[in-house]
Amino acid sequence: MKQRVLVIDDSPFIRRVLSDWIKSEDDMDLIGTASNGREGVEAVKRLRPDVVTLDVEMPEMDGLTALKEIMAASPTAVIMVSSVTVEGASQTMRALEAGAIDFVTKPQGGASLKFVGTKDELLAKIRGARAARLQATARRPVVRATSRVGTTDQVLLIASSTGGPKALVTLFESLPKGLPVPILIVQHMPVGFTASFAKRLDGLGTVVVKEAAAGDRMAPGLALLAPGGQHMTVDGRGQVSLNQGPTIHGVRPAADHLFNTAAAAFGSRCVGVVLTGMGRDGADGALSVRKAGGFVFGEAEESCVVYGMPRAAMEVGGVNVEHPIDRIGGAIVEHLQGRVRRAS
Repeated sequence: MKQRVLVIDDSPFIRRVLSDWIKSEDDMDLIGTASNGREGVEAVKRLRPDVVTLDVEMPEMDGLTALKEIMAASPTAVIMVSSVTVEGASQTMRALEAGAIDFVTKPQGGASLKFVGTKDELLAKIRGARAARLQATARRPVVRATSRVGTTDQVLLIASSTGGPKALVTLFESLPKGLPVPILIVQHMPVGFTASFAKRLDGLGTVVVKEAAAGDRMAPGLALLAPGGQHMTVDGRGQVSLNQGPTIHGVRPAADHLFNTAAAAFGSRCVGVVLTGMGRDGADGALSVRKAGGFVFGEAEESCVVYGMPRAAMEVGGVNVEHPIDRIGGAIVEHLQGRVRRAS
């Protein structure tokens, strides 16, 4: 059955480009367009699309406001179309937390066909929306773990993709403040968005979070987020390196790159976490962590937006145990406490 797609964008040029892309695909059906958020909300109610592409910055009603109304009245798989600006990135991060399943990017003003998010990327994400689990925008209050973790030599590695920004916020909200463990994160995200997302996580007050830069070192209570467009690796001295090597599984940064180097450097000291996402990035790296004596948590299907990456990691034997996202933080703390007790 064809996917029924609605395009919402205030730019006639972008509406035409996206519409042409969708109409060129045999498994997609363009069922309509709208030129602002208000029209878009009404079109969703009337047409009941399978997937919506939604511009972030629009007159009449912006994309974030429209998204919230859509998810409240007619929960739908929504892919945000964002400009690469500080404000666009910030709004996109909020949209992902409000229920959008993913996003692609366009040049500021939309006056070029040279999308940062390419035609193939958008079409792949529309197809991937078939597997997306739509979740209510209202979520249970997250209880932050208060248990203390003593001095530990463990290293926490996190991989996430589609649905990851919301999952990572939930995870960080559930971890105790000042968690004395170095944290390294790969979230599939393009250039220009990881800095904004790092600030969002930093604002939660769990640990210091920053976009990784050349020369950074791991430190307890510090989380480093791989920059968009760059692989992140780590050596035995805790030195973080960045590179623009070939994509892995079509992505850069890739979690496999980080997990494999961390497993080689720290062995049984690694604690891996594979969260929601399309594809299989993180599966081979998670298996490397387990083979090196480390421990890996996977996000359970029931809370994943897309149960792709955790499923792949589980299937290759790279996951010790799965939990829903609101229980992973507590499970990490229990695991770290157990390691401290065994070491004492």
